[in-house]
Amino acid sequence: MTNTFRITHRDPRRRAVTPAAALAFVLLSGHAAADPPDPMDRAARRAAAEALFDEGKWLMDQGRHPEACPKFAESQRLDAGVGTLLNLADCLEKIGRTASAWAEFRAAAYAAREKGQVERETVARERAAALEPRLARLVITAPWAEKVQSLEIRKDGQMFGRALWGTAVPVDPGKHVVEALAEGKRPYRVEVEVPGGQAARVTAAIPELADAPAAPPSTKPSSNTRATVHKIAGVALGGAGVVSVVAGSILGMQAIARKNDSAAHCIEGNLCDATGVAMRNEARMRGDAATGAILAGVLAATGGLVLYLTAPEAAPARAGVGTVGSGTGLVVGGVF
Repeated sequence: MTNTFRITHRDPRRRAVTPAAALAFVLLSGHAAADPPDPMDRAARRAAAEALFDEGKWLMDQGRHPEACPKFAESQRLDAGVGTLLNLADCLEKIGRTASAWAEFRAAAYAAREKGQVERETVARERAAALEPRLARLVITAPWAEKVQSLEIRKDGQMFGRALWGTAVPVDPGKHVVEALAEGKRPYRVEVEVPGGQAARVTAAIPELADAPAAPPSTKPSSNTRATVHKIAGVALGGAGVVSVVAGSILGMQAIARKNDSAAHCIEGNLCDATGVAMRNEARMRGDAATGAILAGVLAATGGLVLYLTAPEAAPARAGVGTVGSGTGLVVGGVF
């Protein structure tokens, strides 16, 4: 059958392709293995699929194949059928995605056989067979993989299962991204160019992954350090409060002394000469300063006490026992 064969009608009785055929397409084209549940009801899906199919056919007639292929693919997702698969495969072949087209033709052959559509099965098998000699294949190897059990390989962002490592897998021509990831190792990424128009075989050999740099030690203070800092801050603040109270008390005594000394320069209580007035003003200033210092000292002392009492508990002391050198002595160590 020549490449000019085209399916112009969708199959009126829709049926999904076999799991094996679907898996083959996932492996070859790199599409996601599953789509989220479609909220549309079946009638709405079929209507949308019909519209997409018709638009894809119109775009194909206009020679706009890159735009047509996604229409067929979405139509197939919404309401799978042999006719849509054949048109999708034909479209993919026209834009050079030979491996994807080959996979879709094979899927269409399986679906047609299940439905007893002999002519369509024959067409699909012949088209797939005609593409097979032109398929480009990619081989991904990692000979050292047994050393790293956590190794994961991805192709074009999709997981590339261990069973496929070392296998020549059909891929579409163009660039493919191969990545290797493993716990404690530096990731590896390489772009592989697969030529088109020929049965090329490209190998991507992943080198042994280098060790990732060790994580820097944590700078977060330990519980013991936090408890110590908390208590030191409490003691310091409380000490400053005590000093302030003492200073305020001294100023208070000085104020009282100045007021008493002014009595010699005053008569009838508050009638004072210039010296008496100055001495009483100084006594008042010292009294005000004493009051402020004492209040601040009391607040600071109270805050320091609260800090000290609310300090986090230190970790309990741990004792360890171990031998040193080749002797028989024991060393007991710990934090006390």
